Amino acid sequence: MTDREARDFGARRLGMIRFVVLGCSVLLAVRVLWVQVAEHDKWLTRANSQWSREVVLDAERGNLYDRHGKPLAVSVTTTQLGVTRRFVKEEKLAIGELVADLAAVTGQPAVEIARRIDPAGGDGHVVVGNGLVLKAEQRDRLRRWKSVTLDERCSRYYPTDGMGASVIGFYRQDPTEVHAMGLELGLANELAGKPGRAREMQTAKPGVKLGRVVLENATHGRSFVLTLDAGLQELCEERLREAVTATNAQGGSVLVLDPHNGDVLAAASWPLVEKRNQAQGDGAVWNNRNFTTAFEPGSLFKVFSGAALLRSGAVDTGTVFNCDNNSGVPGSISNDKDHDYGHISFAKAMTVSSNVYFAKAVMRLDNQGFHDALADFGFGQRTLYPYSAQPRGALHAPAKWQGADKPSMSIGQAVTATALQLGMALCAVANGGTLYAPRCVKEIRDRDGGAVEATQPVALRTVMDPSLAAILRSALKRVVEEGTGKATRVDWIESGGKTGTAQKVREGHRGYTPGANIASFGAIVPIDDPRLVVLVVVDEPDRAHHYASQSAVPLYRAVLEDIRRCTDLLSDVPGERTGPVLLADPLRLVEVPDVLYLNTAHAAERLGSAGLRVAGEAQGGTVVGQVPAAGARCEAGTMVTLTVDGRRQAALASAADLCPDFTGMSNRQIRSEAARRGLQVILEGVGYARAQDVPPGSPRPEGPIRVTLETTWN
Repeated sequence: MTDREARDFGARRLGMIRFVVLGCSVLLAVRVLWVQVAEHDKWLTRANSQWSREVVLDAERGNLYDRHGKPLAVSVTTTQLGVTRRFVKEEKLAIGELVADLAAVTGQPAVEIARRIDPAGGDGHVVVGNGLVLKAEQRDRLRRWKSVTLDERCSRYYPTDGMGASVIGFYRQDPTEVHAMGLELGLANELAGKPGRAREMQTAKPGVKLGRVVLENATHGRSFVLTLDAGLQELCEERLREAVTATNAQGGSVLVLDPHNGDVLAAASWPLVEKRNQAQGDGAVWNNRNFTTAFEPGSLFKVFSGAALLRSGAVDTGTVFNCDNNSGVPGSISNDKDHDYGHISFAKAMTVSSNVYFAKAVMRLDNQGFHDALADFGFGQRTLYPYSAQPRGALHAPAKWQGADKPSMSIGQAVTATALQLGMALCAVANGGTLYAPRCVKEIRDRDGGAVEATQPVALRTVMDPSLAAILRSALKRVVEEGTGKATRVDWIESGGKTGTAQKVREGHRGYTPGANIASFGAIVPIDDPRLVVLVVVDEPDRAHHYASQSAVPLYRAVLEDIRRCTDLLSDVPGERTGPVLLADPLRLVEVPDVLYLNTAHAAERLGSAGLRVAGEAQGGTVVGQVPAAGARCEAGTMVTLTVDGRRQAALASAADLCPDFTGMSNRQIRSEAARRGLQVILEGVGYARAQDVPPGSPRPEGPIRVTLETTWN
């Protein structure tokens, strides 16, 4: 081949190579363009599936607090601790140390953990502990193990445990389902917030990750300051427990309301949740009877049928009926114990709870007017309280009434209502005629605890004139002074109320069940300047306690005494106390001082300063009762009998020379404790004690102890 031919051949070969390279480059460019543009989503999805995964960013659930800032339900970050057994093999000789670390944070026996993570059981992943709250150093120590996985989760913690559990409810999130009850369910939309999304970047090395890229931030839930008073709820539950036990009842409830805004201050219900971490044999413990149980209220309902009669003008306070017989009344309405009261007026009929009077009076009122008046009080309608499974109660339309239904309804039969419906209707009588929606939330807070919004009371409508409400309160006052509720009388405040003893229909029975009764008592206190409405219900007490005066009335009185002793709800009630006044020379009358919760020495000193004497010898202990009661006016030199609890004396004696720990106590508790120990205190702020200038356990100071209070309980 000549040189020329060789050069031509080389040129042709080089051109061919160039053409092939150019063609490959074009094909490669087309392929790259196709992959990057046309198949972008396909390959991105494939890459993401191999090197990353989308994870949910939990929204932090809002907290629940009582009206004083005490936490009732809070969200905490917990950890699910797991072990991948196929990586345990690589830990080799350090497996004993691994087991020790796992046992230290879970509290489980090391032998059990070693058995569960043994690679011989397979290569899978096992969960060693759930709901763990780990310290930073514990996390760091566990993260050094390749086989250990730590998955953080938001969990719910209830600082008050079983107290108020049926009101607060519970919240629990399983991998596939959410379980909630009570206010945790009713307020779920605001509490829950909205979860976010993130992409977690992985590497080829198991257990090693490059972090997360947040795609959508989580919106955290808002917190609520409830109208509930945790201290009041606790004492109501304790008194309810005692009443149910004493009367052998099947159940019961205590409801405390503020009549001027509809605040639900306490709602105790039996059966109680003792401990949240215990299996509840009866699921009914999570249904608060105040909201979910409708019953025939019996004579308590006469307050509202009486309001309907007075409002319509069918009767007035001077209208008299012959209550010796029930002539002219459909059906077989009769008085309890077949009492014949003769010719009596409205107030007397309310006082003695005459069935015949109300049955006759209601026949003067047209059917629709009677129905509408009761509906105005909220009967037959669900309340706005955010608690699920609330029944409407039974208030049938007049077209469905049968012969004796109308007079039966006037005395609380053939109609049903929940304790909350009855309580809110009684609030309207107490406040002068305004029906409020029951208020659950006092304030809304953001994630950092700052106030966002103060909720306002919701006035639904006016159901009566103030003058009519005053007449009803006067009648209720007479019930306590001389009628079926006189056992509720105390000498330090005046109540007004109405008893109710209703027959009960059990499931599977036709008509009323013999021996099955529901006893109730609804009260306004104080009656002349209403501050609270209290409604107590005892379900199926035994035969010896089946009347309301034997079961509901003692329960109410016990709750009232506890409210006085343990809260400030009635401490600033104006006006004179209604203790017995002795007929003596007014110049020689003295007022008995309040010595409750003082030690006997200080009590004797205070009584002596008032010119009174202590019956018997003042022995060591704490005064838990006094007769005459505080506020009574009696002759100078009168003996005051003290009831003393000596059980605390030994503890007080041993701690007499030490400064007590006031942390977490309320204003009243601090003053009571200081009085018992003979100490001086200076209180700064409101709420619960956060700090004190004299450390607890240090020697007893000569001067006062300065205690700082804050609205949030810790």
